[in-house]
Amino acid sequence: MHLRYQHKHQKYRLMHHRLRNIAFGLVVSTALAASASSANTTSVADIDLDTDLMHAIEDTNKNLASDIALKDVKAATSDSNDLNDMFEKVEAYFVQKGGADDAVELSRKNKNLTQDIVKAISVNNFTAATDSATALSRNCRTCHTFYKKD
Repeated sequence: MHLRYQHKHQKYRLMHHRLRNIAFGLVVSTALAASASSANTTSVADIDLDTDLMHAIEDTNKNLASDIALKDVKAATSDSNDLNDMFEKVEAYFVQKGGADDAVELSRKNKNLTQDIVKAISVNNFTAATDSATALSRNCRTCHTFYKKD
């Protein structure tokens, strides 16, 4: 019974990742088309750190922990790369905002941790990947202590 549930869970996660990747591709394609047709370019000053981005980071981070536990290299790599991209936005926001050196440094550390996770899982070192994912979550909580919007 437990194995059948686990198998269903893995099928659901795979379907979820595929749908998310398709949606992400559509968003990227739309954004590229819009930027190509527009004379205006987005500057760092236009970056907004909204709750949608923070929720996406939180959800992707939870998925990453599950992927690592399931030893799903492909999904964990995808989630790590997605997180890396999101932390680049967080870093750019805090650089632009100014006066948030700790948040900039935590964002950079998290980007490095996502890269460490990709390296670790590429050689099936899931213990190191778990350690890096735990440190990443800890950094998120530390940043929220000081910078989370009410």
